[in-house]
Amino acid sequence: MKRTNIILLLVACFIGGMLSTSCKKTFLEKPKGGAVTVDTIFDTRNQAQYAVAQMYMLCVRGYFPETYDGCRPEALTDQLYIIHPAYDWASNTINTGSYITGNMSADNNCDYGFGQDNGAGFYWHYKGIRQANLVLKNIDKVADADNAWKTDTKGQALFCRAMQHYELFRYYGGVPIVTKPLDGTVKIAIPRSSVQSVVDSVVKWCDQAASMLPATRPTADFGRVTKLAAMALKARILLYAASPLYNTPAGMKGDVSGARFNDTRDTVLAYASYDKERWNRAAKAAKDVIDNAAAGGVSLYNTGHPLTTGETYATLGDYESVWNVFANQELILVNTSNQVPGAGGGWGDGSAWGQYLSSKLRLAQWGVKNNVPIEFIQQYEKIDGTKWTMPASGSDLPVDVAAWNLDPRFYQTIAYDGKYYSSQRGILAYYKKGDYSTDGNLASSDAGVDGYATETYKFVARVDNMTDNHFAWPVFRLAEFYLGYAEALNEYQGPSAEAANYLNKIRQRAGMPDKNPATIDAFRDAVQNEETIEFAYEGHRYNDLNRWLKAKTVLNTVLHGIQTTARNVGGQLKRTWTTVPFVTRVFPAKYYYVPFPSTEISLRYLGNSSWDGQNPGW
Repeated sequence: MKRTNIILLLVACFIGGMLSTSCKKTFLEKPKGGAVTVDTIFDTRNQAQYAVAQMYMLCVRGYFPETYDGCRPEALTDQLYIIHPAYDWASNTINTGSYITGNMSADNNCDYGFGQDNGAGFYWHYKGIRQANLVLKNIDKVADADNAWKTDTKGQALFCRAMQHYELFRYYGGVPIVTKPLDGTVKIAIPRSSVQSVVDSVVKWCDQAASMLPATRPTADFGRVTKLAAMALKARILLYAASPLYNTPAGMKGDVSGARFNDTRDTVLAYASYDKERWNRAAKAAKDVIDNAAAGGVSLYNTGHPLTTGETYATLGDYESVWNVFANQELILVNTSNQVPGAGGGWGDGSAWGQYLSSKLRLAQWGVKNNVPIEFIQQYEKIDGTKWTMPASGSDLPVDVAAWNLDPRFYQTIAYDGKYYSSQRGILAYYKKGDYSTDGNLASSDAGVDGYATETYKFVARVDNMTDNHFAWPVFRLAEFYLGYAEALNEYQGPSAEAANYLNKIRQRAGMPDKNPATIDAFRDAVQNEETIEFAYEGHRYNDLNRWLKAKTVLNTVLHGIQTTARNVGGQLKRTWTTVPFVTRVFPAKYYYVPFPSTEISLRYLGNSSWDGQNPGW
């Protein structure tokens, strides 16, 4: 099957707005060859391709927003804050606004879903599961397909079913396990399963899928799952399952007390007791991914060039190349949307709107939207591996930022006022005017405080960011399993040369010095910080803070930003700056589990005769 068939439905849905009304039944639209219904779509391989495409659209998702005001999962964390007044997420007008002020509700929850910012994600997960189950039930009916194709397709469907059960698990805990397509004609009677049952089911389906899927695929099928992708999903859910939120040590029970019933219902939230062997199982699964990577054509992207030295693909640092270089070897599975190879080795045009991740670089509408709190910036180390504290103010931001000499990944991820950006408009300018006559590139309609000076530009093309150059969203990349292996190995047996080796492979690629922490706590801090930096803005931070039981500490705080003002110093523009508070975050313990929508609770199928199935505190 051609790659265009995998993404056919994605093209239509993204162009009109992902999951818009016009796309909900796209897989039943008429393909070449005649009318298609849910009963006839599996008559031929050509028609079945539409059902498979719909399955991918529903089950293998990315986090690219569709518009400048689109929802982003990092806005739920310390990595990003939205300050544009028309989209004030701090005043409960959008679900992340209610989230950060402690006012999330069951009908406006933060399950990011499929690009949804209104709590509708729960339903789309089960739409994906239903589609995967439809494929599994009917694929043997395809008369003109051979057994090899059918087996491969079954493996893809098993993976997709596993993927969406995992997605539900990481938001809600134990959920109903659905293994057949529900048609809506009978009353739902599938209660929540335990955490153990969900994890075991996902692992079983991943193992089955891995046995059916090929190790590699041709370039035309880039974005279709492989054996290594199934192994990667298994490794990820086992790492989650071993983590304190689900595998809670006795000494951490207090950290999650507001998110427990303290009775038998807790089996849908966590394992009954801590078991260190879960870390061993997670370590082995991550190592399996590493050991099988070469057979899948996958390896760490490392050419020995950690620094970005220019504005062409050839001069990008290795870390930045991971999301700029088309179909590079580190990517295990991506959400392709409709990317194609572009000029110079990058991604071609499509409709994922990667540029919308960073409004101030694109500057088509307003100048202040996605802003990076300094609390996150300070998690980057200096180039020598030492910690640092940002000064409260400075005399010239671009000069000062360069002098900080931070981890090269900072300069490949974060944009700031005064940074040179060749394909944009020269020097980035979004300062308060001070004694200059204009406000940088800020739109005249901006209200309130402006001049915020830090911005993420990961996934915004450095080489050509003024057009719709796009990227494939990295669902899994190999670096995740290097760090996951190091994390799990440390928790199981303490610091070791083996764990440090895989931690340091990632640091070396970035141009950072090795670390060899001597205690389990010090190693834990090191690997968690490395995961935070390496996967910034890739959709990991929210769930990592939760699974580590750190969200209640990290997200109950005041976040600060950098504000710049243009000053005339000897006839030259100087960007003086100061740190200022811009939001107070609130994280109640009940937030560790997302609430189920009230409509589902009212149907009384999630729990039992004495419990409606809702998570604690909701």
